[in-house]
Amino acid sequence: MDSNYIKKLAYSFGADVCGIGSIDRFKDAPKGFHPLDIYPEAKSVISIGKHFPASLFAANTKAPYTLVKNKSVQLLDDIAIKLTFHIEDQGYKAIPIPSDEPYEYWDSENKHGRGILSLKHAAQACGVGCIGKNTLLVNEKYGNRLYLGAVITNIELASDALSRNLCIESCNLCLKSCPQSALDGTTIIQKKCRQSCISSTPGGGFIYSCYTCREVCPFSKISSDS
Repeated sequence: MDSNYIKKLAYSFGADVCGIGSIDRFKDAPKGFHPLDIYPEAKSVISIGKHFPASLFAANTKAPYTLVKNKSVQLLDDIAIKLTFHIEDQGYKAIPIPSDEPYEYWDSENKHGRGILSLKHAAQACGVGCIGKNTLLVNEKYGNRLYLGAVITNIELASDALSRNLCIESCNLCLKSCPQSALDGTTIIQKKCRQSCISSTPGGGFIYSCYTCREVCPFSKISSDS
């Protein structure tokens, strides 16, 4: 099994993007959140993504965005699981990473959570895109409109070329527009962000109520055909 085969498989399962990075691309991962902390025999990481339509930004309600986000996460988990089964059927090992990760690490005082693997950093290490000042991944084809997933495997796969830096150096729209002032150009203060990013509805549900940093970015409405 080679990288091209894995990527064709991921696309056939419904991924819009797929990139691969060898384990040495993750040397700067925080202790406890490295692919080897999840699976000690890991040799490669497979990053996958689904894009969402720019039209969602035109809606006067956040409910459609919430619908697409929730469904996309389910689809990414399905793709990761299918990849895992297929890789295992070929005699290798694979570990799917949840797309909407349950926080095993949680700092309650700062409301700061970490998934077992940073999917955006994994995507960057796999050449899918670069991380912008708003801490979102930016992809050349789909801009910042990607939700992400991943699979860790013990197959030694060739790495994709890293993405060039797409974030415009002189642009600070996301930093200036964040209603919570939660961005500093490098990271995000989760405690501030969480105060507005998700809201409960009167009927007992929830919606993703703020995506300003995504919407104001010049890469929010990039055409998927460009």
